Amino acid sequence: MTLIGLLIFLIIACVVIWACQRILAAFGIGDPIATVVYVLLVICLLIGFLGQIGYGPASHMRLY
Repeated sequence: MTLIGLLIFLIIACVVIWACQRILAAFGIGDPIATVVYVLLVICLLIGFLGQIGYGPASHMRLY
């Protein structure tokens, strides 16, 4: 795990969360569906984060 790789991952994760919020607001998607989308997004980002630090199912997907 490199600190730069982790920083890049966190920046990308923040941009993805921001974009998801904007897209859901632009299409006027209601709270129940938006909650499901956010939960799926957080699960995907958590798997990516665990892969970035070397644990979990996506440990081969490190950013260098």
